[in-house]
Amino acid sequence: MIRRTIRVEKEFGTDIIPYLVQSACHYDCALRIESEEKNINMKSIMGMTILNFGKGCSFDLIADGSDEQRAVHELAGCFE
Repeated sequence: MIRRTIRVEKEFGTDIIPYLVQSACHYDCALRIESEEKNINMKSIMGMTILNFGKGCSFDLIADGSDEQRAVHELAGCFE
């Protein structure tokens, strides 16, 4: 399992959510976002819609599985 704290450096609109979910679904590992008291499955469009990705916010990206290193590295790049 890998946990990486991500600090959002870009402004996002709601159109980023489907892209992130689709990207997360390309990996075999389980992917979660933990923010405050939220624990969201990154492969769930419904779960991801409740997150507020604003510039300056931070969250933990957690991956667990065979391709966890690659998933965290590539997905972190969407935010940083």
